Formats: sequence, structure tokens, C-alpha cells
Amino acid sequence: MNLKQFLTESKKSQVKDFLQFAKEYLNLSDTPQIKIIDNPEFSTQNKTFGSFDLGDNTICVQVAQRHPMDVYRTLAHELVHYKQRKDGKEMNGNDGSEIENEANATAAILLRQYSQRIPNHGY
Repeated sequence: MNLKQFLTESKKSQVKDFLQFAKEYLNLSDTPQIKIIDNPEFSTQNKTFGSFDLGDNTICVQVAQRHPMDVYRTLAHELVHYKQRKDGKEMNGNDGSEIENEANATAAILLRQYSQRIPNHGY
């Protein structure tokens, strides 16, 4: 295994730990498929660090060149969208919409609570 593969696997392990915490916090019985993207071009091409695909309930999160806590915030935001969909809410991803505001606020609270349990804040 080369260094890049090692770092990629390490990031995936960290994301899995956060995912378990978020799943419990959001009271989710399951989680969607989550694709970890270790390529900064994803963000350049898609103008975002993460996405929730309503078509197949898949979350993509770009991890390259980002602080782990920022990755977790993105993942939390997208998981809130997943929960919103499961709860039957109308999905409107426009900036300032109720759905986006709820995802932003809930992700921030979730991240603050998670950061209290890890002493090194993801390093």
C-alpha cells in the first residue's frame, strides 16, 4: 500500500466513525450509500464539497485537501437532507430555503457535539 492509499483509507476510517455518531444523533435506522471522493477536481467541477442525489439516495463527499471537521460538516449537512427526505419533507435545495437552513443549522449543532468527544478535532 502506498502513502496515498494509506491516507485515503485513514480518511475513510475517520469518516465512518463520524458517520456512526451522526447516525445516532439524527436517529437514523440506516444510512445511504456514501461515496468518499479524494479528488479536489470534484469540487471544482460540481461547485460543491458534497451532494445528496435524490435519484438514488447517494451522498458524495469530497475529502481531498480539506480539514476533517469540514468534511464532517459536509457529511452532516447531506445526512440531514437524507433524513428530511425520509421524513417526507419537500426537497428544495435553494439557498435560504427552509430545507437548506435546517440542514445548515443541524449540521452545525451535530459538529459541535461531535467535536466535544474528540480531543484533537480530527487531526
